Amino acid sequence: VAADGTVYTGSKDHTLRTWSGLDGAPIRTVQIGAAVLCMAIGAGSTVLIGDGKGRVSVWDGGAAPARTLHTFTSKVEKVAIGQDGRIFVRCAANLPLYAL
Repeated sequence: VAADGTVYTGSKDHTLRTWSGLDGAPIRTVQIGAAVLCMAIGAGSTVLIGDGKGRVSVWDGGAAPARTLHTFTSKVEKVAIGQDGRIFVRCAANLPLYAL
């Protein structure tokens, strides 16, 4: 949930969705071409996405597609945004934590 109350969801059906935090009504659906495995919400409703194709992407919540920041060789299982805006990624339990 973003600071403005907007709810963001990602799914294995390859979609990112925004929902009204007031009434639950759908606002937008965007296809990303891979299963969404994890998400984190940063300042200004920026959404960080990790997907099944190993991509770490940023989405601004609008109609434009997500912008890929980096592609790993395995699926991205965890993403986080630090208070300083740094991005952290984990691909698998046996791999190191990456800072982008």
